[in-house]
Amino acid sequence: MKKIDFNLVIFIALIVIYVIGQILIGTYSPLDKKFHFDTPADVDFLYYGSIGNQLLNSFPPQDPAFCGTYLTQPFLQFYPLAVLAKLVNPYDGIRILGVIYLILAGLILKRYFPDRYGMPLIILFAGSTFSTALNAAGVDLIARGFAHAPFYILMLIALYDRHLYLRGLSLFLAALVNGYLMIMIVPFLLILFLIHRKKEWIFLFISAGLGSILATIYIWMAAPAQPTAAMILRSLYFDPLEIIKHLVPFIILAFIYRNRAMMILLATAAVFGTLIHHNPFFPIFVIYFAGAMMTAESTVKIKNGGMLAKLVVTLLFIGFVIAGYQKYTPFKGDYYPRTDTQIKPALAWIKENTASEASFLALTADEKELALVMEYRPVYIGYIGHLAHLGLNWKERYDQTISSFQTGRVPQEVDYIFYGPVERKYFPMASLIGAVVYKDNNVSIIRAAH
Repeated sequence: MKKIDFNLVIFIALIVIYVIGQILIGTYSPLDKKFHFDTPADVDFLYYGSIGNQLLNSFPPQDPAFCGTYLTQPFLQFYPLAVLAKLVNPYDGIRILGVIYLILAGLILKRYFPDRYGMPLIILFAGSTFSTALNAAGVDLIARGFAHAPFYILMLIALYDRHLYLRGLSLFLAALVNGYLMIMIVPFLLILFLIHRKKEWIFLFISAGLGSILATIYIWMAAPAQPTAAMILRSLYFDPLEIIKHLVPFIILAFIYRNRAMMILLATAAVFGTLIHHNPFFPIFVIYFAGAMMTAESTVKIKNGGMLAKLVVTLLFIGFVIAGYQKYTPFKGDYYPRTDTQIKPALAWIKENTASEASFLALTADEKELALVMEYRPVYIGYIGHLAHLGLNWKERYDQTISSFQTGRVPQEVDYIFYGPVERKYFPMASLIGAVVYKDNNVSIIRAAH
């Protein structure tokens, strides 16, 4: 009787879980009890979908939530989404890429670790503690895998491929996919060079460093008032509790496997996550990556360690299921389709009758009342959380937006004013200056008069 390949069983099971997850997550609305596959599930989906729709219109791409400025983050991972957005809507593009990247990562792991790629796959794509205060890798990947999984794939190649130049290129590109994650990888590579004193590690360190420098220069050009160093310094404070919660299972795995390189990576991520909180779930991603690679490349060092490791990974999978449901259930009210049938005719008119680079003044009141026009055209100011995170000076534009709806006079950057249900709710008496180019019972679109 042929022995069951449990690695393959795990791989296939995860693909099925991800396909089901992409169909269900963020699509079911408890308001009308229907599935919606063409609307954003939350403010991040709107932002990512907007980038996907607009990225191919200009280079460098502008921030869809802050018209006229460059994206203040590396954006290479958005290009596959931009291509898919031309074939399907950007939200289905995000879902499709999540499954594709899972399959690609599984195939790469299978190539490097043919006898034990199942457990690292579970940790990377379906592992979590029992809380979503900060996203674990698996919980985040099932919703936004297209944005973060490319970094993992590039790191797998960088650490384990036979060809040194391909490894160096992967590290260089990884910095352009996620410069913040690379901030943790660069010291890790330097430590490995100091330990091993081999040319390959200094080559990899230089490759990662050059990519990081290029990413930093790009961010500085996009937001010169908020250089990377200032953003990090502003994020410095001591808070180890959330990191410890995610670190515990991987400390157990480190005891079982005792992989020096991955223990160094684990410690590096823990230090960054404890001290730097610009984007605190990224250190958690690195912790999960280190734990995954411990199970892939190491031999068990203690008696019955294999069984204990499988128990830890099983608990991480159970945590993924529980935490995923807690975070993404639409009945909680945080993650369901943000759609408004009242404005769909106006959005269709905008898509067909305005230039792709035309900017709109519209109102985002909070995470539930969004300027949905951003899906098709850049807005003067979008969700403030995104802008503050990127280090942009959003306060001036916020004040200008309030003033515009109160006085009717709009900033020079604005081409059109979108006056729909959200805007009417907060500014029912607004008197906007300019020619009305579209009007129905719910929305007025005014060409700005400067």
